[in-house]
Amino acid sequence: MNNNDLENLREDLVGELQAINQYQEHIDETDNEKIKKVLSHIRDDEKEHFAELTKLIQELDEVQKEKFQKEGL
Repeated sequence: MNNNDLENLREDLVGELQAINQYQEHIDETDNEKIKKVLSHIRDDEKEHFAELTKLIQELDEVQKEKFQKEGL
């Protein structure tokens, strides 16, 4: 594993969280149901990406894995 791999994955994780928050903000700001539906779908995809990245980080970082296990995650 490249030394930058975990750092890059964590930066990707931050990006996913920012995207989730941005989509949610836009969902909350519109009254258009079609826009809400599309943005909700995209937001939920971002949540899946977040979960996938979290799992990958857990697999690659033993300390992170221990912390997840300690918290029952």
